[in-house]
Amino acid sequence: MSGSTSTPKGMLTRKQFLRAFTALGGLAVAHSTGIISAGRAFAQQTVAGEPVRGGVLALNLTGDPPHFDPLSGTSTTIMNVIAPCYNGLARFDPYDPLKIIPDLAASWDIAEDSKTYTFHLVENVKFHDGKPMTSADVKYSFDLMRNPPEGTISARKNLMAVVDTIDAVDDHTVRFNLKQPSPSFLSSIADCWSLIMPKHILETKGNMKTDIVGTGPFKLQVYNRGTSVELVRNENYHVKGLPFLDGVTCFIIPDSGTTWNYLQSGQLHWFVSIQGQDAGAYKSDGDLIIEEAPSTSFIAAVFNTKKPPFDNKILRKALSVAIDRNAALKITYNGQGQLGGISVPGPWELPAERLNKISGYEADGNANLEQAKRLLAEAGHPDGLSVQMLVRKNPLFEPVGVFLKDQWEKIGVKVTIDIQENAAYADKLNKGDYNVTASGGSYSIVDPDFVFSQHVCDGGNNITGTCSPQIDDLFDKQTVTSDPTERKKVVNEMEELVAEEHAVYVMYWRNRFMGFNKAVNGLKIHPNVDQNMRLEAVWLSA
Repeated sequence: MSGSTSTPKGMLTRKQFLRAFTALGGLAVAHSTGIISAGRAFAQQTVAGEPVRGGVLALNLTGDPPHFDPLSGTSTTIMNVIAPCYNGLARFDPYDPLKIIPDLAASWDIAEDSKTYTFHLVENVKFHDGKPMTSADVKYSFDLMRNPPEGTISARKNLMAVVDTIDAVDDHTVRFNLKQPSPSFLSSIADCWSLIMPKHILETKGNMKTDIVGTGPFKLQVYNRGTSVELVRNENYHVKGLPFLDGVTCFIIPDSGTTWNYLQSGQLHWFVSIQGQDAGAYKSDGDLIIEEAPSTSFIAAVFNTKKPPFDNKILRKALSVAIDRNAALKITYNGQGQLGGISVPGPWELPAERLNKISGYEADGNANLEQAKRLLAEAGHPDGLSVQMLVRKNPLFEPVGVFLKDQWEKIGVKVTIDIQENAAYADKLNKGDYNVTASGGSYSIVDPDFVFSQHVCDGGNNITGTCSPQIDDLFDKQTVTSDPTERKKVVNEMEELVAEEHAVYVMYWRNRFMGFNKAVNGLKIHPNVDQNMRLEAVWLSA
């Protein structure tokens, strides 16, 4: 490490922190100081055997991407398309989800006080339009993330709030100066959404909603709305020898049964995420391989707390405790998952004995209809009420909408389902034009900074509108707490408060399933669907 500032009294050194954090299920950092080639570090982890060059990988999308913008994007349909086209400074290893490896930063240095990170960029990198990528693009991208102009949505604004200033030292060196040490900063940098965008386009257009111009192994060839997105090999990719494929075609197939049939017939190589009522239903057979892994994705009822009637916490609580979580998991996801709370199951989750004391999160997972009816009356609706529920047109969420409608009508709440395509659904959420939605989320990183950033008052992805100064204070406290044990205590207290808001009522955490033809090599299932989509080292055998 560089720098000579001593570690403040009572604070762990960087080495001590990483050792303790990793023991708690944290992140292994591939390196911090040595010059390591991003391409070499990644290519060494491809599967055994001599890769075959050529071919076009065919995969599925459940719908049209609402746009292509990494800045405001949160939808997997966006990431599935743009991930092969962009790079970040660092990334999570697609073959080891706890490990951070180089990307556009060949190496980085961390000052002894953990407040200055200096990234040394790979040289001779070009955007798809031929313009060179420099530290100016890195600075502009991250400045836009952390301080977007009025009217511009940055979904990861809170994750970059710890950054004080960014310096473009020279064309190939960029320095991040933090306000205070941040245990999750490198994770924020390595997040699959923290992509380097071209300054020359952002200065003109303000966003990348209609453009895909990155530095990645593939580039956009054509977008046929409603049919497909076609990517082709970037012949000028800065990692020598990659990619192996000639291209990637993302076919838009909303129906999972049709997707499965295309996979069986060989028209598709990869069923990216088998979900909903089909989860666990398909088995490996012949040329087809099904992989399963616990995921970082949850299914929930999400309420708009800024708009009547769900500005009433008691009403939100009534609808939450009316839900049978066991039935939700069995009926809408074929039983393939686990009940849980707000945190991703793992090292940061609230202990079961504390979670079970929160109404709606009891250990048995059953509905409490009598309590729900009492709360409904207490909220001023003894005779029930009528509500409209927003649902995204998607095989994962449509069954959840039908299930919630059935659950709530048992206590006298009449539900009308409003099904919307991806773009319209995202627009309604961002504008707060909804009452309640059958929804969920998927965390690309399990660190509490990522999970709870949507629950703070000015969170870039706070679609519920909740705002609690107490939650904000705890969030700020945990984000600068270096001791993992002490941080976990604060995170647990914060989770209790968030759960008791009943703005996001988590029903279950789902397992991830994907199916692919055995001709696909170099592809491994990842707990988060967004994190393994670069595809530069994937190849097709005969």
